[in-house]
Amino acid sequence: MLKLKSVNFEQQQFQIHQLSQSRSGQMEWMIGRNSTCDLILTNPEVSRVHGQIIYSDETYHFIDVGSTAGSLLNGEVVPANQKQALHAGDLLQLGETFLYVEELSPPEPISLISQSDSIAETPLPVNQWTAGDLTVRCCRIIEETPDVKTFCFAAEPAILFNYKPGQFVNLEVEIDGKPVIRSYSISSSPSRPWHIRLTVKRVYSPADDPDAPPGLVSNWLHDHLKVGDRIKLIGGVCGHFTCLPDLPAKLLLISAGSGITPMMSMSRWVQDTLAKSDIVFLHSARTPEDIIFRRELETMATQMSNFHLAVTLTQPANHPWMGLTGRISKSMLNLVVPDLHDRAVFVCGQAGFMHNIKATLETMNFPMQNYQEESFGGRKKSIVSAQPTVSANVEPPTTLLWEPSPSLIQGSHAHNHANHNHASHNGNGQHASHKPHLEATSAGIATADPAVCFAKSGQEVAADGTTSILELAEQEGIEIRNACRVGACGACKVHAREGKVHYDSQPAALTEKDREAGYVLACVAYPVDRLVVDA
Repeated sequence: MLKLKSVNFEQQQFQIHQLSQSRSGQMEWMIGRNSTCDLILTNPEVSRVHGQIIYSDETYHFIDVGSTAGSLLNGEVVPANQKQALHAGDLLQLGETFLYVEELSPPEPISLISQSDSIAETPLPVNQWTAGDLTVRCCRIIEETPDVKTFCFAAEPAILFNYKPGQFVNLEVEIDGKPVIRSYSISSSPSRPWHIRLTVKRVYSPADDPDAPPGLVSNWLHDHLKVGDRIKLIGGVCGHFTCLPDLPAKLLLISAGSGITPMMSMSRWVQDTLAKSDIVFLHSARTPEDIIFRRELETMATQMSNFHLAVTLTQPANHPWMGLTGRISKSMLNLVVPDLHDRAVFVCGQAGFMHNIKATLETMNFPMQNYQEESFGGRKKSIVSAQPTVSANVEPPTTLLWEPSPSLIQGSHAHNHANHNHASHNGNGQHASHKPHLEATSAGIATADPAVCFAKSGQEVAADGTTSILELAEQEGIEIRNACRVGACGACKVHAREGKVHYDSQPAALTEKDREAGYVLACVAYPVDRLVVDA
């Protein structure tokens, strides 16, 4: 056990720290500002990971791991990455924080199991989570950049999180007494299944529209969620944006801003599983301070021969920058990825960013069947007009029409579908077997007056063919949980007992099995005739 007293005269902080084993066989402890460190020092002059204490040869040693401000031991500069033996009475200085070594003794093993037990005899949980709602506890918060945090969640009792790298979850929190759902990509890897990580960027009102509301849930997480708090994951793991199960031999991961999160999940999976897939990771950020996971990415590029990192900055850097600058262009892709046409491309970022990348690749004759993109989109604006208007010489758009099979109308449920795996990158949720009844119809045309009967609330509402089920429900004060409002996340899936709906385009989050079971997506489904839904 190592006992330290920390003194920060500038902040008037005095604390006692005791470094003991938090896991069996632990012989090293990290010191820094990062919340993952064993000894956390909040002084801004302390680096995120400043130093390390290790116990070897019956002696404690301190190592400065390349901190920005450096370290002093008894007034002498500690050379980076060199072990310095510690003794009782020594004084370490890290930035403006002084650490006084008060007591030294061999590490005390943790006593989580009795002496008669062994780790092998300790039963491990076998439950896995892929579907259904799950309450999880926030067990760690990591400040990645000034406006980005990673929230680590674990279940109690512990279970294994089963998902594919690149997928996302729907998170529900209560704000002002009302549940709110949003979709977030998973930034952790399924190779580390005991917890799940969501990396969230604070969302500000856009400069060109300062009156627009900022990100409600993202900013609430930044401002209010604390370690120990509990939130709910809704509906299971979602999404088809993943490099599995058929891992390409060569990958190009292109991201901007917080779009880096699913790319990190894929990269961490390749690293942990020692997969041979060759990765080019091209990321766009505003400034060096905005590069999320920068230290980890640089470490991966150093340690993995099959991982190639390229970062471009879109705004002038305050410090010298030797990397790429400017937006991702054809010339930049030719420079960074000379074998572009041999790779599978995954893209994630804001809609404008992805549109530009896709257009650039098309001008380069890239085989677009090897292209995938991920976006949760934005909220659709409600349709104000009561009736759809169609110009006399313009043919109305063709839409997809769906109706339940007769057995479903009679209340027969042949399937039970708890798995909500939905995607928003390509809209392809189809399978070859047993397609539902689909036919082309003109938007707004129906064989009977459209209406929605909300079975649970007993209300029936007239519809105009241009207002979605969700919008009709909200107008009547009927709650249907929802998140993306563009058919991407699947949170608003409801069961339709009878009737028909049409979609402007095939919704990404509605699978073949969902349709067979009689489900519709309330946010993008428009009633064609009298529709009865369980809401």
